[in-house]
Amino acid sequence: MDEKSRMSTDQAIALKGLQINIESGIDEADALLKEARENTTRLDDIETRLAKLGQPVSEVSHPTLVRNVPHSVSSSTNISWDELVKASRQVVASRGINPDGISSDDLLTQEELLAIERRFSGGFRLQANLDKYDIAAMAIAGIVAAVVDFLVVRIPKDMTFQGDFQAGSPLTKWIKSFDVPSDNPLSDYFKASFDKVKDVDIAGFGGWSHRLQTFAHDPLMGLAFGTIDIMRGGLTGISRDGIIQYIAGTGAPISDPLEAMVILIGHLMSDVCTKMGLPVPGWSLTHMLQFGEFGAKGRNLSEVARFMYLEGYDSRHFLTMATSVASAEIVLRSYVGLRKHFEDDYAATWKRQDAVAKFAGISANPTFQAMSLGAHGIAAAANAGKIVVYGGNPLAFNYAQWLRFSQQLFGWLGSRMLSPSVVVSAYAQVNEQMLLEGWPAIDASAVDFPVLL
Repeated sequence: MDEKSRMSTDQAIALKGLQINIESGIDEADALLKEARENTTRLDDIETRLAKLGQPVSEVSHPTLVRNVPHSVSSSTNISWDELVKASRQVVASRGINPDGISSDDLLTQEELLAIERRFSGGFRLQANLDKYDIAAMAIAGIVAAVVDFLVVRIPKDMTFQGDFQAGSPLTKWIKSFDVPSDNPLSDYFKASFDKVKDVDIAGFGGWSHRLQTFAHDPLMGLAFGTIDIMRGGLTGISRDGIIQYIAGTGAPISDPLEAMVILIGHLMSDVCTKMGLPVPGWSLTHMLQFGEFGAKGRNLSEVARFMYLEGYDSRHFLTMATSVASAEIVLRSYVGLRKHFEDDYAATWKRQDAVAKFAGISANPTFQAMSLGAHGIAAAANAGKIVVYGGNPLAFNYAQWLRFSQQLFGWLGSRMLSPSVVVSAYAQVNEQMLLEGWPAIDASAVDFPVLL
């Protein structure tokens, strides 16, 4: 054994011996305390009986009991290192432990080892070591989101599907109670070229579906397509067969892009609370999904998406769908905030991970990404089960929940695909900074500071 290994072993033996000595002292102190309490109880009983008999109870000075507890490891400050190691070997051996088989890890619990590993481990990927509390919070968040999806989101409206009555979302009903006519004053003031309904040569185009088939009405793409359409005085649409078409001359061109954008926003606001509302973000692109065969009528995906919009699956119901996503996020973020507040080591771990990820926001933290992915994965799986419970009704599909799950999945995969050199460099910089900060200050005068017996 080389000198460095021998010194490491001696240190572990000495610490183990001191640990055994302290544990023995604690056990002896507990025994003395128990015996003292029993003696006090007996004396109190005797004094009570004497008082009942009318006998005077004199003050008696009880001698202090002193026990000499033998220890193999001396607490003298003059003991040499070799003597301390030798005495520690004897203590360890008396407990049936092989002194040469002791390592520093034997002095720590599994939780302490994991805490150290979380703070100082490095590798070729960002680490996200979830403990049992993280996993429990992740599961609770996913279950809460699933419950909200079943009880609050439901489907957009009351309807009969395949002979069975299905109740709609109470929240969506409340939101849609704020209804306005299509020809409201706001729509008259902000007339737009892309809002032409009649005499438009696009397959499937009509009063009920024109917002679904015009990109300008799509909350995801409307800002770009709508502004361009207004400036050109035309309309960009998509047929029910998935063919993108541009119709010119549906309105007067407006050259000022800022004015065109104001008209666009005003017009979309006028449409939000009408009977058909606005489609959910990106829904107009579903016309390109010209494949599959679903249901008794053998509809393809494009036709299913069109059916959903015509049955009330609009941007207002999208707000309702987002409540399940929000509930999971609230649970996770509350858990993280509370645990960081009450557990300093957990907060230090998060601070280090933020530094490694080079971002202080919670969403980019590797641990939160893993927890969020798991929670929204549970909620998405529950939504798949919800569709089955609703007899395959596509209106039970929680678009917002699946979007959030996909977003978290791609974010987590992105962290897995970082360059190894970037990750190693980040861990090295953070570990170097932590080592430069030094060990935390220790107050030797504290009442709970361990001492040698």
